[in-house]
Amino acid sequence: MKIFILIFLFSLSESKFDIVDLKYENPFYYISIKISEILIEDYFLLSSNLPISFYPTTKCKICTKLKLNITKLNLKSIKDNIIIPLYHNNFTGNIYSHNLSISNLPHFNNQTKFIGFEQVSYKSTFPINGIFSLSYLNYNFNTTEKIFAFNFIKDKCQLHLGGYDNNLIMQKENLKTFKIILDNNKNDTNYEIYDPFWYIKFNNISINDSPYNFYLSDSIKLCFDIGTDTLHLPILFVFENLDRIFPEKSYCQIDPSGFFKCKCDDNYRSKFGNITFYNNKEEYFTIHPVDYIVYESGLTESICTIKIQINYENDLFIVGNTIMKNHYTIFNVENKTLTIYRKDEKLDNIFFFILILIILCALVIIIFGVYIFQKKCKRNNNNEIQNDESMDSDQEEENEDLIEDDILDNIHGPINPGQGESSEETE
Repeated sequence: MKIFILIFLFSLSESKFDIVDLKYENPFYYISIKISEILIEDYFLLSSNLPISFYPTTKCKICTKLKLNITKLNLKSIKDNIIIPLYHNNFTGNIYSHNLSISNLPHFNNQTKFIGFEQVSYKSTFPINGIFSLSYLNYNFNTTEKIFAFNFIKDKCQLHLGGYDNNLIMQKENLKTFKIILDNNKNDTNYEIYDPFWYIKFNNISINDSPYNFYLSDSIKLCFDIGTDTLHLPILFVFENLDRIFPEKSYCQIDPSGFFKCKCDDNYRSKFGNITFYNNKEEYFTIHPVDYIVYESGLTESICTIKIQINYENDLFIVGNTIMKNHYTIFNVENKTLTIYRKDEKLDNIFFFILILIILCALVIIIFGVYIFQKKCKRNNNNEIQNDESMDSDQEEENEDLIEDDILDNIHGPINPGQGESSEETE
């Protein structure tokens, strides 16, 4: 693990890459490509798990959008009657080769294989153009480095082709790099089912730090697929750990869409489990409740949509885009490594610095405001005291004048009456 991290950090130089904006139609992401010179560019569901791209042909009766006319396109089959599983469905058809291009990126032009499917099991309709594969098993772009990455900004997503943006990695200690294992399908080459896949191998798994020994083999297989919006868990793992995955009194039920609906409150983050895949204390990957739960508050009760689906087909744990949205994921096809950088609920250094600066400025403003207020109050108090003293002084002067007048009156008596009597006596 340390070796992978050191190799990745050593390679954090100026990386050149092209940016492709993906189209979001809840809950999936679509890439615009051109699959033939005589067809217009169109949007296809993007998958990072498939070994090959899936395009419908004119023989597909349930397909409602794009249908490739193999004869008109002059395509020749490389292998016939192939069955490729995709989650709960099997796609049946022939493998062809075509010229792939992206209009905004002229240097991305190359021959690649795809399955032109005619039938899909357990589906009544196929309402999209097709599924484009970009994975460790299917990278056909002419880039200096065989690297692609997904950068989510809320619901929007950018595909970085040929490199990655190291400016997005603010805290390098949060990087986790894992070795990828390719399973190229050890079945007989003449066998009709074509089912290779890739995964990260872990030795153990825990739910809220309670270790769980795997039930089928000595390895736990985890992969990432932007083409699904759920966390897929193997059926045996789910049923043997229902009480750990779903808390008591959550009253969870399976929704017709395949998700789980549970009663919950705003404390769901602490009540539902953290799912951790690990090999040792340094090599681990944790999925938090905020990654796979959508909380909806209501007037009478709150509902949590648990974005977990049961994987009935194999023993793969599959991380969908609902979890990938909280990470910057870097797929190094040539080195066969997956680097994960968690972005949510963690303060980056710059953001932390800005937050501290805002708090300090707020404190300075508050302290300065209190100082000005106290100074103003003190000035007002001083003015009131001076006014009171001035009024008291004037009152004292008036009182002193009145006292002096009384004293003079008592000593001399009335002046005018005395003068009148004296005149009469003289006469």
